[in-house]
Amino acid sequence: MDEIREQNSAEEILDIYDPQHRRTGRSILRGEPVEGDERLLVAHVCVINGKNEMLCQRRQPAKKHYGGCWDLSAGGFVLTGEDATQAARRELEEELGLALEPKALRFLFTEPFSYVLDDYFLARAEVDPATLALETEEVAEARWISAEEVEAMIKDGRFVDYPLEGIRRVFRTAEEESAL
Repeated sequence: MDEIREQNSAEEILDIYDPQHRRTGRSILRGEPVEGDERLLVAHVCVINGKNEMLCQRRQPAKKHYGGCWDLSAGGFVLTGEDATQAARRELEEELGLALEPKALRFLFTEPFSYVLDDYFLARAEVDPATLALETEEVAEARWISAEEVEAMIKDGRFVDYPLEGIRRVFRTAEEESAL
């Protein structure tokens, strides 16, 4: 993780993907525009507890995109040289101080959104949000939020505007798995 953090502290280099989720062999610096149907890959982690609540973070108000809004547990761009699972684990540890083994993350689905492909991962954990080591430049606070509240917050603009069907799918999958 330290090697990835060192790379992350410098300018981030991102691989370009095609709409079918395949690397094209081209890379860009974060912030540079993509061309045509090129996509960037983003990994999202949805940590769910035994009550089927999601550990959510509120973004710092000063953040350029969605400042002050609530968001999924963690997420960010997949950097050159890593896969989406590695990026998901890195972001979870950077943003919340929560370290999970690769086997603790389960890939759920990919959702195309604008110029990115959003890969969603599900993880199970029981953690007190007050004990998390939040990355204070990015994260203002964290708390457990129910499916109904996440949906209401998306609708009223307090949560990042993810497609509702994708969010419902995350919670539905978590609920189905807990019933097994």
